Amino acid sequence: MSPMISVLLTITVAIGVILIGLLFFVVGKLNWLETATNSLLTKIDIASPKSKPQEIQYDPYFYGLTGQALYKCLVREDLTQATPLELDEIRPRYGIALLKALVKFIQDGLDVSNNVNTENTVFECEKLVFTSRGQIGVWLPADRVENLRVIGSKIAKERRKASEKNGEGAKASSSESITKEIESEIGDLCDSLLLRHGDEIASDVSKAFFNESTS
Repeated sequence: MSPMISVLLTITVAIGVILIGLLFFVVGKLNWLETATNSLLTKIDIASPKSKPQEIQYDPYFYGLTGQALYKCLVREDLTQATPLELDEIRPRYGIALLKALVKFIQDGLDVSNNVNTENTVFECEKLVFTSRGQIGVWLPADRVENLRVIGSKIAKERRKASEKNGEGAKASSSESITKEIESEIGDLCDSLLLRHGDEIASDVSKAFFNESTS
């Protein structure tokens, strides 16, 4: 076999390997898009279940990570449990789960503000949310959870004021102020998690509470 033929065969094999790799990459991306689409079509479940199921079917697309361990990987506090490529695959899916959890955290503040018998309520730092392929625990630091709870309390107070005054102008103004606070808090959180489209996540969270005033 001449050297020229050997070179051509080597180049052909190399190109074939590259094409196969690209094919797997494209198929993987299509699966991510399917996951995102299915999850976005799922209504945000604000109300937390009264009790957790005995057997939790975790979403396998998170490579066995959940809760605080998953959070630490995404903010790069733990570099041992997942590779950078795995985290790049996880982040779009996590953004969808985070959206649902953020609504639940804010709802906690609303519930407490509207119920005088919750002085001893213990706030959880982790929310279990559903995806199209199972469940996943979304854990946030205590200070983040407290900030979201305070936002929920503000929403409850503004709703009561608006109900008493029945003033649309005041209602719109207060909604805009709280919306900006939501955008700031969630934008900062998404930056720390290296999530894209943090502004869209913040917008969807705001709509979960102020959609009736903006429609």
